Amino acid sequence: MKNTNEILQLTDEIEIIEAIGTNVWNKKQESDNLTPAETTFVLIDIFEGAMNEGGFHYFFNGETGSFAREIVNAYKDIAAPKTANIIAKAIGLFGVNNYSEDTVKRQNAINKLDEKAISGWEDLDELFFNDEQEEDIVALIVAYIRNNPTAFN
Repeated sequence: MKNTNEILQLTDEIEIIEAIGTNVWNKKQESDNLTPAETTFVLIDIFEGAMNEGGFHYFFNGETGSFAREIVNAYKDIAAPKTANIIAKAIGLFGVNNYSEDTVKRQNAINKLDEKAISGWEDLDELFFNDEQEEDIVALIVAYIRNNPTAFN
């Protein structure tokens, strides 16, 4: 396992993220004692994974949807406000006070949503995948790591 300074010497951004990811996930398995920066990294990682599996509907239907508000803040932390805003809009489609961090309550709320909300998520899926090109999340994560190297040890 390389330390953060060694990892940051790599030139390929994907390699940096994968190496940091390995360190962070190994640390998480050993203890749940992650730094706030490492938690930000994990939140973005689980969100990106869920979105690639099936978009907002998949994200909110699973356990990962319990962390939606924290994920919005994670994107703000890495200076990705457009992505944070898309996620906030997706939460908003639940309606006032209908989003729940509890998975079962959230799934029940999803079952009661009308087609307009579901199609809204589909529209936001498209925005997320298109705007991700505008906000280079990979570069932003690497910059975040470079700006906070001691938080990833």
